[in-house]
Amino acid sequence: MALVATAACSKMKSVVVKDVPLEEQEVIQKEYKDRYVWTRSEIADMGEGGSILRDEKVKIVDVGLVLNGSVTLETLKKKNRIVHGLEIERPLNKAKIDAKLAELLFFEDPTIRHVGYIRKYGKKTATAIMDHELYAGMQAEAVIESWGLPARKVVSEASGAVTEQWAYPTPNASRSRYVYLKNGKVEKWDE
Repeated sequence: MALVATAACSKMKSVVVKDVPLEEQEVIQKEYKDRYVWTRSEIADMGEGGSILRDEKVKIVDVGLVLNGSVTLETLKKKNRIVHGLEIERPLNKAKIDAKLAELLFFEDPTIRHVGYIRKYGKKTATAIMDHELYAGMQAEAVIESWGLPARKVVSEASGAVTEQWAYPTPNASRSRYVYLKNGKVEKWDE
């Protein structure tokens, strides 16, 4: 019996997953804690705390640096707090946390963002982005600014044209909205 246990143990690999180093933890907390930001999309609580709607100004109360990471947000009006799981693949590090928070939150005031969108895309697209609307011919990059990153993408190529279907879950999660692109520009969408 001891021989079997020894043989089995010798084939096992030791896997150690480290948390964010202390120095990085301090940098992350200093950069994000008590910072005011705006939500890019509706952000749901991990438990029963509800959600915070898109475009709401919130305060980052904490960034959780264990397991797959989390962010605690507080609304300014009602002081509601939610804890949202970041679902980051381990091991956690500052670059992964920065990227995930940038997907969820805007770090610039809406007025400053709007001016930046005008400079980058022009007035029509900037207004559409700020209103979270799309239009035929809109560039894929502007769609991401307007609706956020899609949950899924299906890409196909035929006759030299690249077609894409982007899926966005709805807040009640019973169905998805879709955006259809051809060669990087919006052809149609549904809501």
